[in-house]
Amino acid sequence: MIEIINEVNKVRQYHKILKDILGKGEVQYEPRTQEYILGISGSQSTYNVNKTFPLMTTKFVPPRLPFEEVFWKLRGERNVKSLVDRNVNFWTANAFDRYLKNQGLREKIPKHSLEWNEEFENYTQRIKEDPEFAEWAGDLGPVYGFQWRHWDDSEGKEIDQLEKMLKGIKERPGSRYHTLSAWNVGDLSKMALGPCPFWHQFNIWGKNMDLHMVQRSNDIYLGVPFNVAQDALLLRMIAKETGFTPRNLIHTTINTHAYLGVQPRSDFWMDEKNVKEFQNKFNRIKSREDYLELKEWYLSSAPEESFGNEKKDHIPFILEQLSKEPKTLPILSFKEEVPLMEAIEMNPLDLVNIHNYKPEKWDSKAEMAA
Repeated sequence: MIEIINEVNKVRQYHKILKDILGKGEVQYEPRTQEYILGISGSQSTYNVNKTFPLMTTKFVPPRLPFEEVFWKLRGERNVKSLVDRNVNFWTANAFDRYLKNQGLREKIPKHSLEWNEEFENYTQRIKEDPEFAEWAGDLGPVYGFQWRHWDDSEGKEIDQLEKMLKGIKERPGSRYHTLSAWNVGDLSKMALGPCPFWHQFNIWGKNMDLHMVQRSNDIYLGVPFNVAQDALLLRMIAKETGFTPRNLIHTTINTHAYLGVQPRSDFWMDEKNVKEFQNKFNRIKSREDYLELKEWYLSSAPEESFGNEKKDHIPFILEQLSKEPKTLPILSFKEEVPLMEAIEMNPLDLVNIHNYKPEKWDSKAEMAA
């Protein structure tokens, strides 16, 4: 019984961050996405991944999607083509935004417009159907995993951080140099998006391996559940490859925020009286049903979302999620013994099994900011 309570409490760590943002967060305009956010400056959570796996249970997180992305990173890829072909579209809008910039079309096709939506659909279809177009138009620049596998040092030599780190863990486990850095200052301007999880440090204590991941920017509703699942799998795979027992994933978040959508919906949050009233109501909540009542009040008080921009406001989704009771976390197991460099070329679900995942099922699909 104690173990079950502890596993449920891992999900409650995430719920506490949601509550901190909605109850104490501050409003800011985010110029890259051209959306407003409600956020705090940071938090920290710890997930033990040895016996259970931290997939959120108060909404459904399709395991394949975060797993495909972490394999993509580990392969060192920088183009969205292979992700789009697998129906994984976290990065497609960022690639499209970079494409518009390179073509000088950003002002002609502004974000959050119907024209942007139409052109994005056309772009995605071309990525799927035209390999020559995808080769240059789907390029994100030297992002994330490209830095892990192809870091360019000051002498113009390429460094494979992943290979170097694996060798270091096996030969000198007590070292404090077991890191993967995606934050290459010299390459930031070439990237479609600067890395959000930018620092991964593996620590060995006896037979145990921990991973501390630091993330500079955190979409708390859509992004963080995927980030946690990705890096829990990463910890399991690196530990398996090097012969250690995976233990704790420590997740440090910095700018941690919820998206408020665009005008006219976001106009609600431009009025300090509205923010104060919302947070006063939120901070008086005593039961899970109260979150649903606040959701109804909010939707009746805030302007409607504009056509084409539905579900970009994540506040109703967060309130719905907080009304759900966390459940026991699932279990992850590997189907077969495959070396890491071979495993990352596979379909993730051909490599791993997720057992006993029984999340709450509801319409939890919000729109991701790009």
